[in-house]
Amino acid sequence: MADHQKKHDINYEGNLLAEKDTPPIETCNLDKKLNRRQRIFIWTAVNNPRLSLIESAAKAGYKDPRQAANKLMSNPLIRSEYNYLMNEVKKKYELNYDRAVQDLYDIRDKALEAGSFNAAISAQNSLLRVGGLIVDRKEVMFGKIDQMSREEVENRLESLLGQAIEAQVISDNALENDVVESSKSEVEQ
Repeated sequence: MADHQKKHDINYEGNLLAEKDTPPIETCNLDKKLNRRQRIFIWTAVNNPRLSLIESAAKAGYKDPRQAANKLMSNPLIRSEYNYLMNEVKKKYELNYDRAVQDLYDIRDKALEAGSFNAAISAQNSLLRVGGLIVDRKEVMFGKIDQMSREEVENRLESLLGQAIEAQVISDNALENDVVESSKSEVEQ
């Protein structure tokens, strides 16, 4: 490629649709006002979102894809067709409540059929969460010792130590009671 050629002068010889191939019906306007090249341009632009409009025009077979893309997108019929199809694609992949629940049912059913019980249980748990039958409750407590005064720190330490000492006393008493009861039972025998 020569240095003076345009940056987007791309040759897509192998990727062009053959004359007998036409884009799928859902990507073509039904009133047949667009020619084949325009339909291929729109089809390529909609179905290959990573391609720029210039690259889509080159794939459609236009000799000067930059000018062609600009001219095509300024045509109201092509612009409306492109916008309509892009909205249809967005609807197809849109995430909403009903679709998410249906997908979870499908995942659960397919996992059960395949014998993947962990995946089925996980999908069922997700369904229960979506339905509100399982609620994850988490308590997050914020606070740092740096934000507490000296008195608050001492009081908190005393309460924690008091709880720990009480727990130790209770376990010691339980241990003493077990020892006393076992020694009484040995004496009686």
